[in-house]
Amino acid sequence: MAAGSDSRRDYTVWGIAAAGQGGGNIASQFLKRTENPGIDERIVLVNTNDTDIQRNLDRVESELAIDRETLSTEHVANFGSDTGVGNDFFDGEQMAAEDFDEIFRPINNTLGGSEALLYTVALGGGTGNGSVPYIVDQLSRGPADGDTAGTNARWLDGVAQFALAAWPFQNESTQRHFNAVCGLSRLLMREDGGQNADMTILASNSRLKELALETDDAREDDRGQFVDDKELVNERIVSAIDLFISAGRRADDTIDVKDYVRKPQRRGVFHATFGTALEKPIGLDLKMAIQRAAENTYVPLDPSTAEAAYVVVRAPDQRVQAGDVTTGRVRDAFAEWKSEQGLRGTVGMETLSRAPGRGRTLDVLVFLGGFDLAPLLEESLELYEMEKDALRRGDGQEQLSRVGRLEENLRQYRSRLED
Repeated sequence: MAAGSDSRRDYTVWGIAAAGQGGGNIASQFLKRTENPGIDERIVLVNTNDTDIQRNLDRVESELAIDRETLSTEHVANFGSDTGVGNDFFDGEQMAAEDFDEIFRPINNTLGGSEALLYTVALGGGTGNGSVPYIVDQLSRGPADGDTAGTNARWLDGVAQFALAAWPFQNESTQRHFNAVCGLSRLLMREDGGQNADMTILASNSRLKELALETDDAREDDRGQFVDDKELVNERIVSAIDLFISAGRRADDTIDVKDYVRKPQRRGVFHATFGTALEKPIGLDLKMAIQRAAENTYVPLDPSTAEAAYVVVRAPDQRVQAGDVTTGRVRDAFAEWKSEQGLRGTVGMETLSRAPGRGRTLDVLVFLGGFDLAPLLEESLELYEMEKDALRRGDGQEQLSRVGRLEENLRQYRSRLED
């Protein structure tokens, strides 16, 4: 049974806070393409740009049985300057701090009672990247401290906070890669060295585009319209989120939402990523399906460097009842795969999740945490240094001092994982 659940429901209650343009696009696509009772209507769009907000509301209005006025008042956190923050995460964070009440109100009203919060954010931007690490920090302090002090938000006590963080395309600007490196540090760690988000889930846009092209995913939608790279990327992210959440719904050996964070945290692991293998024929060797998912990880990585490993296999309910897919087979296949990868000492779990109906295929999600970040960071760090040089030549000395602290936090985090 999921954390905090009772006999009336068999799913974990999630709330989504979609920050900035990129985060809003991911969340709105999730609502359009996935029916998931773990989320229902618990979504808040967090942004400084009203145009972006209205565009995302256009996308979700037809999917939610909520009128536009209610959407605008209860599902939107519009903060900061009407002109937005550009690409400056320093400004995004400052505006979030100054207008935190405007952000907290819809989160408290609309997401209140959630057992887990999922933030969707593009790390290359200014609004989401600026605000999300700050919001996570404040909400993790709860009503006894920070900006939520004095509120009645007792539901925040013990709520797990996950950040789905999209890494910029390789060909994006130096500013965006600079933002991403700083944003990763701020999501992982508070500036005092303590942990921030319970888990930061990384997804590289370039890697996801590559996977989409490798599998010949359709470049046109049902209306024959061209699907751009960001849409292809978001489709992959949405499919993984759906599988991730399904583990806390109708499943055998259900993965409690806290299971994704408790044991990894004890090893100092605060980052992870997805890998998926979708619509694989039932009857296919499960170990092969798990291996395929591990080859499709959402960031470049060496699986053997992971400190945590989970697998979710989702199969049609009738096929599970018929014994065509069993918990025992999932467990054995996962154990064999981990042994071959040299991961027998990792923490993690496996689960068999059920989808309605019969069907002929199953989906596999691999969730890997604590892996070596070097393959993701190597190209971005060069661009990051170029942007730092630009700050040195300009009037960014105060910002440089803070960036140095963020850089040291990230270095120490990586160093602890290597020990």
